[in-house]
Amino acid sequence: MDRQQVSNSMESQKLPLGENLAVITICVDRDSLGQFKSLVRTSRMVQLRAELSSYVGEKDSLPLLDAIKNLQPDICLLDFDVDREQATLTAERIHEAFANVAIFATSKNAAGDLILRAMRCGCTEYLLKPLDRDDLLEALARVGARKKAKPEQAIGQIATFLGTKGGCGVTTLSIHLAALLKSSCGLRTLLVDFHPDLGDAALFLSLDKYPYNFYDLAENTHRLDSELLQGFLVRHSSGLEILPAPDAFSGLHRQISVENIETTLDFLRTCYDFVVVDLPSGLNEHNVVAIRRSDLLYLITTPEIPAVRNLAHYLDYLNRCSFPPERVHVVVNRHSKQDTVPVDQIEKAVRKEIFWKIPNQYAEVIKMINLGAAGPRGGSSEFMRSMNGWAEILTGRSKTETKKKGILGLWG
Repeated sequence: MDRQQVSNSMESQKLPLGENLAVITICVDRDSLGQFKSLVRTSRMVQLRAELSSYVGEKDSLPLLDAIKNLQPDICLLDFDVDREQATLTAERIHEAFANVAIFATSKNAAGDLILRAMRCGCTEYLLKPLDRDDLLEALARVGARKKAKPEQAIGQIATFLGTKGGCGVTTLSIHLAALLKSSCGLRTLLVDFHPDLGDAALFLSLDKYPYNFYDLAENTHRLDSELLQGFLVRHSSGLEILPAPDAFSGLHRQISVENIETTLDFLRTCYDFVVVDLPSGLNEHNVVAIRRSDLLYLITTPEIPAVRNLAHYLDYLNRCSFPPERVHVVVNRHSKQDTVPVDQIEKAVRKEIFWKIPNQYAEVIKMINLGAAGPRGGSSEFMRSMNGWAEILTGRSKTETKKKGILGLWG
């Protein structure tokens, strides 16, 4: 099919009413914007929804991302000539936050390395200035075809939990928050034990005899669908669904590519309201891709010098990698008034506010873990009040809306 046929096809094959392609422009120069508007006036398939005049901020990407969330575009036309570095960062943030939004880069520079860099940061098209009508129509046709072929799916949130060192209580906290989201908030919730070997989530929940794990699923992305997923899940009596970790040193994770991890996580978010991911400590390539696909990252630390030192290093790494700071939340586990390192000193040391504090009931938790339960069956109300408060903030529910009962039939 030649360009004229593509153009005619684009004009004649309209999307159903209400399904035209919504476009926003970001920092597009006056001439290019005029060219694009000229096309909009002659095509019923394209709706120019907004003209935005700034990239993401160096320290705060929320204003732009909130605007995109409200505008719900199919396409962002992003000018790379005003400030290429900021445009690259903007494309990365948009791609991370809105996987279904196509990003069209536009620039007068046709250097191959610049085009490749734009593609790597999430752009699906690279349109040279002055905008060519046929090139633009072809790019729009590709997005239109994908939109017609793939109806929109509900997108859930991915919340990852990462300890600043081993033994911070990441598995305990992720289990209980996931269980609250399911049992008390009534949300479709999946708990993923991301440990490559010997994960503890299934053990803490007294689950055994599970034949498959998360990495088995990630190995099968070529046939990934909801029916396949059902065969890999382990279900707790509370209704919480779990993708456990291998219960031995399988080495399977070494065979799984980062692309498979990314594809699997993106698929899971279409099946659940929340996907809670229990990460092992460290920043290996699998952890990094899980963090990048996350809507929320909870860095779990304890009030002790080694953990706080590591916390500072994690935050510095995430900042250097341009991970959106508004998605990162610091949680202090085992907090008490007698802490060696008080909360205000932690905040001062890492230059970030503490999001949440979990009261120290370590001895009681360890006792019940050793008995094969996820938590004590009585008491620990201070712990549960704290976990309920966390869930309320996460879901936007008030205290009166969250049920005043234990989760998993364990905590009172």
